[in-house]
Amino acid sequence: MNFRVIGSFLAIGVVAFACGPRARTTESSTAKSSVRHQHAPASKPLVASVDVDVSDEVHFALAVTNASTKGVEIDFPNAQTHDFAVFDSTGKEVWRWSRTRLFTSALQTRPLGADDSHVYEDSWSPDESAHGRYTVVASLASSNYPLQQRAEFTLP
Repeated sequence: MNFRVIGSFLAIGVVAFACGPRARTTESSTAKSSVRHQHAPASKPLVASVDVDVSDEVHFALAVTNASTKGVEIDFPNAQTHDFAVFDSTGKEVWRWSRTRLFTSALQTRPLGADDSHVYEDSWSPDESAHGRYTVVASLASSNYPLQQRAEFTLP
């Protein structure tokens, strides 16, 4: 009778040990570190600039240029590739392009060849009462090459 109880506990212990967590080996660590574009390289090849055109609407353009001699792949964790946020002179956010949008959760990669550029553009229609100095913060929503540029503009 005691052998049955001891045997049962021994069997449970063996199953628990077999299903329990294991220490990582160097083989599994190496496999994880070989994932492409997990982190940006030490020298970032992408350069960004933002342009603002004030007319009836305020038009923003974020230009991302690959300044290296090799092509790169820009990784995005979802369908959002960029964002524009407008702040008033007190630092309060008054508009954000992505605030009213929904993005799919599909990962995506976009190639950018050597010396190539890609421009992300959007417009903001401020209220008629909006006057004064504003700052736009343009962001590339990349997981491996996150970029951010600021530009000031004035609404008459």
